[in-house]
This record gives sequence, structure tokens and C-alpha cells, in this order.
Amino acid sequence: MLVLIVAHILFLHVTGSNNPLGIKVNREKVPFHTYYTIKDLVGVFIFLFIFAVIVFFYPTAFIDPNNYLVRDSIDTPMHIKPEWYFLFAYTILRAIPNKTGGVVMLVLSVLILFTVPIFNKRKFVRIRFYPVSQVLFWCFFTTFVILRWVGTKGTDYPFDFLRKLCTFNYFLYFFFVPICNFMWDWVLLGGINLTVKNS
Repeated sequence: MLVLIVAHILFLHVTGSNNPLGIKVNREKVPFHTYYTIKDLVGVFIFLFIFAVIVFFYPTAFIDPNNYLVRDSIDTPMHIKPEWYFLFAYTILRAIPNKTGGVVMLVLSVLILFTVPIFNKRKFVRIRFYPVSQVLFWCFFTTFVILRWVGTKGTDYPFDFLRKLCTFNYFLYFFFVPICNFMWDWVLLGGINLTVKNS
């Protein structure tokens, strides 16, 4: 963690900070000390208060009640499911009938997240300049939430259909967003000089 902090400070010193629009104007910058220091301290204290309340008063709030059942070494329980942060990948695994294809799609569902910085070739820094990408992002967010919810359900009709539909939408998002960003840049900039990256 210390290495990441030093790297962050180094890059911040070299390139400088920016504003929400991504425009480099020195007169619009806010000094770090007092404003950001107090803001960060307030956030840390609020987090520590909520964390302490959960730890001391509600320690079992996020534990599955089925974990308190008596273990049976002969019978595998039907309620086994992964933790919430892997439910989307587990749902994609269950959506594919072929076992090998399901494992491949499970691995791809995680690896495709690493391609986001590679294909993020927008001319503007913020997504607010890309309304189509905003709509696609919120559709992706909804798909992700539904994938997590369906991962906790059974294999009967409505959940099986939702599982397959959301799996298709999950991978479709990563295909359409770079195309939509390129098309929107072409519309905004008039198709001129799209290959040169603005600094």
C-alpha cells in the first residue's frame, strides 16, 4: 500500500491534478490543505463510526443464516452460493449449459473487465459528454445487479431466462461502448483528426 501511495504522489507531482472537466487551468485549482484534509477526515470518521456500530452491535448482519446449520458430511446443501462479489460470474457460469463453455465464459467475464482501460479511447475525459455511453453504463449497472440477484435464485423458468439474457447483455456492453464513443467523437468533432490524441 505504501508503494501505491508513493507512486500516486509521484504521478500527481509530475502531471499535476485536474478538474472535473479535464481542462488544465491553474486558476481553477483548489489548494489541498484545509479543504481536502478536513473533507477526508470527516469521511474517515463517518466510516469508522458506521464500521464500529456494525462490528460491535450487529456482527452477524452480513452473514448468511444458513452458515449456522449443522453440517452434514454426506449430503451437499442446495443453498451453496459464492459471496456477493462473485455472484455475477457464478450466474454467467450457470447460464451456459456446456460445462467447458461455462468455465470459459466465467473466466472471460472477469478478464473482460481488464480491457476497459485499453478500449477507453474517448476524446473527452468525462462521460457526461457521452449521453449514449451514460445510458449504456446504467443499463450495464442494472444488468450487473440483476446478475447478482439471479445468482442467488434457482434454475426454474424466469430465472433461467433472465440469467441468459443478462449474460448476453453483460458481454454486449463491452462491445458497444468503444463503438459508441468513437461514433460520438466523430459527431462532436465532425470526423476531423480522430486519430490524434489530445493532451
